[in-house]
Amino acid sequence: MPETQTTVDVLSATPKKQLVIERTLHASPERVFDAFTDPAQLTRWWWPQGFTCPAAEVDLRVGGTYRLGMLWPDATPTENPYSQYMGGEYYEIDRPHRLVMSGRAGNEEQGELFASLIELTFESRDGGSVLTMRQSYFDPMPPPEALAGAEQGWSEQLDKLERLLSE
Repeated sequence: MPETQTTVDVLSATPKKQLVIERTLHASPERVFDAFTDPAQLTRWWWPQGFTCPAAEVDLRVGGTYRLGMLWPDATPTENPYSQYMGGEYYEIDRPHRLVMSGRAGNEEQGELFASLIELTFESRDGGSVLTMRQSYFDPMPPPEALAGAEQGWSEQLDKLERLLSE
């Protein structure tokens, strides 16, 4: 069995890489913030195109945690919707302006694979919102293919979020 990684302290570790994405959304900051924190909404849009979120758990408080199951394209669902997941801890919650949390990817076999710090800001502008997402990565870094696809992955899942917000 592969060795499991130790948990990274994303608040004190030095980032090795950062990804920043800004997106204008046609919904209020409150509506966008809620889409990032409501399990029923997260299961409808989280993960890039082709992936699905079979389950979501959210304990929305500083020190609370969240967990988002991940199902790969063409995968058969398992009994455990969190066999592949991303989760983490909330560090800052300022609805509807700012949300800061760890992003820890893992699976049943290996535990935590890598960790990041996700900082989201929601700014009201022209009747909608400007979402700024900053994701900081630390050692151990994500696999090269995951890191290379991070910007496209965020773009695709934000496209899914836009569709949800337009309903």
